Order: sequence, then C-alpha cells, then structure tokens
Amino acid sequence: MTLRRTLLVLALSASAAPTALVAALLAREGRMDVEVAAVAGALALAIALAIVVARGVTGPLAECVNGALEIARGRFGREVRVPAGTELGDLAYAFNHMSRELASYDAENQRLIAALERGYLDTIRSLASAIDAKDPYMRGHAERVAALAVEIGRELGLDPDALAALEYAGVLHDIGKIGIPDAILAKRCPLAPGEMALVRDHPRIGAEIVAGVEFLRAALPAVRSHHERWDGGGYPDGLAGEAIPLVARIVNAADTWDACTSDRPYQPAFDASGAEAILDGLRGTQIDPAVHDALLAVLRRRASPGVVPGGAGPAGEPDGERAASG
Repeated sequence: MTLRRTLLVLALSASAAPTALVAALLAREGRMDVEVAAVAGALALAIALAIVVARGVTGPLAECVNGALEIARGRFGREVRVPAGTELGDLAYAFNHMSRELASYDAENQRLIAALERGYLDTIRSLASAIDAKDPYMRGHAERVAALAVEIGRELGLDPDALAALEYAGVLHDIGKIGIPDAILAKRCPLAPGEMALVRDHPRIGAEIVAGVEFLRAALPAVRSHHERWDGGGYPDGLAGEAIPLVARIVNAADTWDACTSDRPYQPAFDASGAEAILDGLRGTQIDPAVHDALLAVLRRRASPGVVPGGAGPAGEPDGERAASG
C-alpha cells in the first residue's frame, strides 16, 4: 500500500503543473467560470490516471511478491500472471522460469532422497539377514517385527518420521546378537547364568553398532531398550513406564508377539489365541498397556477375512521369549 500511495502522489504532483498552467491562462482572460470547470476536470482526469498508473505498477508487483512468498514456503512451481510487454512482464516471465526450475530440482531431490532411503533400508535388511543366518529359527523375525511395529505405530497415530524409526528399529533390534555365539542362540535347554548374561548384553552391543550411524539415530533407543519392562524389571538399564522410549515399548510388544507365534528351539509356536493370552498377562508388567491395546487392535484387523494374525506378527528373541513364557 505504501508504494501505491507514493505512486498516486507522484502522478497527482506531475499533473499539478499543467493544471496550474491552464488555470493561470484562463484567469488572465477573465474566464473564471470556465477556469473552475477546467481545473476540476483536469484534477479528475489526473486522479483517474494516477489510480490507473498506481494499480498498473503495484498490482503486478504484489503478484510477484505473493509468488515469492509461496516459493519461500516451499511451494515450488507457483507462477504469477502478469501481462507481457513491459518490464514487469519480463520480471514475471523470469520469476515463472525460476519457479519451474526450482520445482524440477525439488522433484529430483525428492526422488534422490527416496532412493537413498531405500538404499538405507536395504542395507539394514542385509544386516538383519546376517542375524537370521546365525539362527534358522529366527528367519524372517526382524522383518515381521518391523512390519508389526509400524502397524502399532499407525494405530497410535504416530507421524511418518516415527513410523520410519520403528521400521528401522524393528529390523535392527537384534543386531547386537551378531556378537553372541551361535551355539547359545540355538540352545534348546535353559541357558546357564553366564550364557544368559551374554544374551542379555545384545541390546548394549546393538546400540554401540547403531550409534555411529546418523540416519538411525531415531531407532537407537529401541535397539538399546527393547527389553526394558513397563514395571522396571527389564534390561539393560532397568527403565520403567514412560521413561522407556515409545519406540522401544512398541518393538518390545511386537517382539514378544513374534516370539510367541514362531517356533523356537526351546518352545513351539502358540496359536493366536494362546499368544494373546500370554500378552494379556504381560499387560502392565512387561508391556505398556496403551501399546498392548494398540497391538490387539492391529491383530483384530489382521484376523479379518483373508488375514491370519498368527504367522505375520513381529518380534521376539531367545531371552525375551524365555522370559515371556516364564
């Protein structure tokens, strides 16, 4: 508005000189009646022209400013509509060209980011496969945990970044087992105290492996804390309740479900109803009640026609499963 007022004043000032000249000439001839009418007409014309000029300049400029603000907000590709044939039209043409180029660059960047994220996920899936190769009973476990953890996260209304962290965490939660002897992981009888201590060290080992990878930062709490219990009786840090990161609480529930519904050296798989009974007993002790309820909601959906909840659930590991089954 300041520019428009300035242009209006300048246009009126520019028209004042000829208007005053006409008034002076008429006054010399003694034609005051004609003078008044002429001056009034000249002023009216000057005002009209000033308004037209002001709008003609400030309108296109305002359009360009609005377009620039849209670009600043990340809405690339926004174009302004300014008639060509003037310097302002040339400015608008250059702006539209820039906007189209930015939209093209943004689309390419998004494509590259998506490809990079897929590469990241493929890499961590390869790491998870290394764990599966150590223990045939664990084959597919990490993928199932990741899938179920993401579904629980959606049920809880988590945002896309949190869901991505859950996927990474589900795939990598057992990565620390890469440092545990195969004979211990596949042992069919109860573990000796020293062996159990080794197994229980895998969250710490996994956290150390993941800690140096920036894009896995959001998954790190679940890798370290997925064996913490809601009542504080878990490991490695003895966290309880809300002090346990939400991603870890979700992976814990998914891990336990998969432990119950998969064959393991020390325990055959439970059917869906048997596994749900076990999880009901862990609600409020091992498992966060809100996460437990979200898990059950996901399982109910999976049990709808055409979907069987038992084999597609996620998450479990020898020590966790042994603990869950007493």
